Amino acid sequence: MIIDNEKQQIRELFANDQKYVQNEKKIQNDFIIQMQVAKYDSKNRDDPLLIHAGVTEQKQSVFIIQGKLQNDNNVKSITYFMISQFNYSIILLREFFIIYINTELKTYLHLSKFYQIFKEFPCIYFENLQKIFILHGNIFIKSWFWFQSSVQIKVLKSKTIYLEKVAQLLNYQFFKKQQFEKMPSYCKDASYQQLQQAFIGNQNSVICFQQCQNQLYDLELDQYEFTNKGIPIILDLCITRLLQDPQNLQLEGIFRLCSAQTQDKQFENYLIQKQYSEILDFENVLVIANFIKRVLDKLKYSVVPYQYYNQISTMKQYSIEETQVLIQQFPNLNRNLFTLIILFLQAVAQYSQVNKMGPSNLAIVFGISLCRPQEYDQSNVQEQYLKIKMVNQFIQFIIENASQIFPNQKISDFLLETENEQIEQDEIQQQ
Repeated sequence: MIIDNEKQQIRELFANDQKYVQNEKKIQNDFIIQMQVAKYDSKNRDDPLLIHAGVTEQKQSVFIIQGKLQNDNNVKSITYFMISQFNYSIILLREFFIIYINTELKTYLHLSKFYQIFKEFPCIYFENLQKIFILHGNIFIKSWFWFQSSVQIKVLKSKTIYLEKVAQLLNYQFFKKQQFEKMPSYCKDASYQQLQQAFIGNQNSVICFQQCQNQLYDLELDQYEFTNKGIPIILDLCITRLLQDPQNLQLEGIFRLCSAQTQDKQFENYLIQKQYSEILDFENVLVIANFIKRVLDKLKYSVVPYQYYNQISTMKQYSIEETQVLIQQFPNLNRNLFTLIILFLQAVAQYSQVNKMGPSNLAIVFGISLCRPQEYDQSNVQEQYLKIKMVNQFIQFIIENASQIFPNQKISDFLLETENEQIEQDEIQQQ
């Protein structure tokens, strides 16, 4: 749900735009007329090009627009027909998502028309629009904003997200089984099976999202094999193994000392071959600890999404509330992994007098592993150094205040139960 501050910013943006203010009354009147037509039209049609995919838990509407639009009138009709689906009595309160499915090259023209029509809507619809997801957008689609400059287009641009594959919708909280069931068949791509496994497969089994069976590094987060708690299973196993014995976390210099390459290779082979029992019995703590950091370092995209790097690297003050709001904006998979790593580092820091790895040292080691820029500006090394330092300080703040930032979450909430724990639980239930 869009926080009130963002809505207020959009409202002020429109209020300060002279062109919009001058035409606001006309925009309102034209919109009312178009809405009346759309309400009448909605009683006489069932358009397969627009799908009302239900509402979210926060009562936000979700619409799917299929890119197979024939002409400008069709686009206009679809757009107003979508708006007419809101309950008129709460129209000013209803927030909504749009999933726009690109199907072929000429979709560029229809999407352009869609944006142009939406541009004529009153300000309230820009406030209540959560996101527009463009699925399978090509370079022509992505270039459309380059040549636009109005305040409406600026807001639409800030709310548009391009998805290369349909399974990326799983990264967003609003997308649930109800929306999945409404997805048209022609949107299926190579990742579609991931959606099926997430919503149709056995919920008690491990959900497998892995596309690269013999690859441990340089993957996107959603390409790993996941547990049903939303954590890459290889990291679940490693953290579980380190938590089995408190002495594992007391190793001096953990995460900073090097491990032998031969043992690193052996450990990686166990993971590739899915010999998970070997992982839970592996004795070299350094190998396991270094593997965790290596996976985070080599993720194709940062755990903290790139768009938050500049915000974090320029923060001068931190607060519990603002940090919670920021983390809540992360996609589900990113937020789950980030939370688990922080709670794990908090557990490591509890033994800092022995392992010499307090929050400050852990932040130095993991700061850039968790939060890095998409590209480093090589022209200003000093500035990049200062930004990295600020990121480390922010991660240190989160580790130090993890109990307050995640007050209702425990590390066990994110990890599968070990075999021994499962046996103990079964014995308790039988008593």
